[in-house]
Amino acid sequence: MATPTLPPDIITDILSRLPSKTLIRFKSVSKQWYSLINSPNFINLHLTQTLISQNSPNLIISHFSLSSVAISIENNPNFHLIELDHPLQHLCDTHNFSSYDRKFAPITLGSINGVVCISMYDKSSVVLYNPSTKTHRFIPPFTPSTNTNPNFEINPEGTTFNFVVFGFGFDSVSGDYKLLRMIETCNDSGLLHGETSVYNLRNDSWKCVNDQTRGEFVLQNSMGAFVNEVLHFIAIDSKLNAKVKCFNLRNETFSYLDFPKFDDKFSRNCYVVRELGGCLTVMVNYHKVFLGMAGDRSLGKVDLWVMKEYGNKESWFRLFSIRDLARLDVLIHVRPVVYSRDKERVLLELDNLSFGWYSWGSKSFEKITVHGEPSAYAPYETWTFVDSLVSIGKDKNKDKYKAKIVPKKSKNKEDFLSSGFKLRL
Repeated sequence: MATPTLPPDIITDILSRLPSKTLIRFKSVSKQWYSLINSPNFINLHLTQTLISQNSPNLIISHFSLSSVAISIENNPNFHLIELDHPLQHLCDTHNFSSYDRKFAPITLGSINGVVCISMYDKSSVVLYNPSTKTHRFIPPFTPSTNTNPNFEINPEGTTFNFVVFGFGFDSVSGDYKLLRMIETCNDSGLLHGETSVYNLRNDSWKCVNDQTRGEFVLQNSMGAFVNEVLHFIAIDSKLNAKVKCFNLRNETFSYLDFPKFDDKFSRNCYVVRELGGCLTVMVNYHKVFLGMAGDRSLGKVDLWVMKEYGNKESWFRLFSIRDLARLDVLIHVRPVVYSRDKERVLLELDNLSFGWYSWGSKSFEKITVHGEPSAYAPYETWTFVDSLVSIGKDKNKDKYKAKIVPKKSKNKEDFLSSGFKLRL
């Protein structure tokens, strides 16, 4: 009697709902399964299932190394870090991090579709890396036309400084991953020189891009937030006014978004732009500056603003404001990381040193205990990434890089949970 078998489409559907780690093991089941799991169509299907299911993402944490942690559905108040064997590990291992020296530490520049863009802190090496499949590709170096130093450094006279800002995202029309690189040379009066270039994965090459928005505003030294196929950055003018600078990956053009109308009664503010639940968010950290020693300041309050859509219009909505910061045990700044699965809490990164879940409904806060830290005092920089089979290693079949994902959209745009937490690439 022949052993009954399931139809191929049923097998494909079942496999597409499994985690990458399991599927990689299943490649050894048969030649048919090996070909199926490696096929571009299945990789796209698996990614789509992962995004639609809205499973809690993983965190990738940059300190003196790179570690990952899976966020449980129950939001367990314990994080167990697992150190990653990433492609820049050989550069990190050559240095002693017993003292605080981040020059040779890895950082994360962005993440999309499970592909994480990482580099050394000095931006000397940039790599695209999928922690789930362990595939990676080193991005070829780009030499700017000027002699600007890509690191944020003040010259001996203290009048000019240079810095480099990156943004990483995915163009669903061309099916291409792109990396934006902006180098700026500034002084106290504003921007002196800027140079912008874009790397395309499919062509494995850089090209210069004309930025017609340069002028009054200069970039804050932070990485871009990728929302709706647009990279977003914080830009500041000489009077410390802020706007959101946008780079559209599809047509490779720049524009500006107005900033939320935040409280201007505080002396100094720090802004963080992030993607949360498929929406653009800005967290404003309000600082009180005291008389006396330079830099003597404290954090007064924090606001989280969310960009909502009403028809074809966009507007800012303040999701919550935290004034009682003593219970958060935070001194300098707060950064949003990810929403909980029930969309009622947000994970906060506090002073790059600790985490906690904040519920804006009940205004409650739960501190996270982190296990597996490589150092008792290791500053964090945290990003999220999803589990995927997307491979970015070199391959003759370039079509495998094409991953057009069309997630489901909510029809009720007036409802906050549907418009504020839409899943988009």
